[in-house]
Amino acid sequence: MISRQGHKAIVADSFEQGRQLLRTERPDLLITDVRLGDFNGLQLIVGQTRSIPAIVMTAYEDPVIEAEARKAGAYYVVKPLPPNAFLALVDAALADREQDGEYQVSRQWRRKPISGGLPARVDELPATVRDVSYGGLRLQVEGSEERLPSSFTVTLPGSEVNVPVELVWQNRTDEGALECGVALSMMNHSMRSAWLDLVDSIG
Repeated sequence: MISRQGHKAIVADSFEQGRQLLRTERPDLLITDVRLGDFNGLQLIVGQTRSIPAIVMTAYEDPVIEAEARKAGAYYVVKPLPPNAFLALVDAALADREQDGEYQVSRQWRRKPISGGLPARVDELPATVRDVSYGGLRLQVEGSEERLPSSFTVTLPGSEVNVPVELVWQNRTDEGALECGVALSMMNHSMRSAWLDLVDSIG
């Protein structure tokens, strides 16, 4: 799937092989499962001498491991993930490399909490952005009886930013609102720059 998108995929069959490939290759993105035999995929990230964007995948929700993955600057997603959302996540993780192919350490995918939230809209529904990163955001949508579609646009009134996104996860809060995490979808250069400027201005 990744190769069909025009990327070169290098596959490792074990933790040891993955660690060795990370020493001999210089990949632009690391995608790893949490469970790698007797090892944890997070060890591949924190053991690097250079910063590398990463996506950590698992079939089991674990708040502790999620917190560790976020602390390491990685995306954390629970499988199964729809193919279009996964590819959007790959694009988002790769989007902020410098022109020479190096990852910009200053823009790791650390989520930035927004105190009090940022007003937004999803179609005609009111929403609140709870935190943002350079590759996505977390928001709460009010008044939706249905689950959210796999892709939609988040509008930020007053900022002239309309962000096309792919749904990564969603769940219903105790109050009945929908909380979700989304990855940025493809957008033109000017809109991408506007989004990066917005994230830079927060916290």
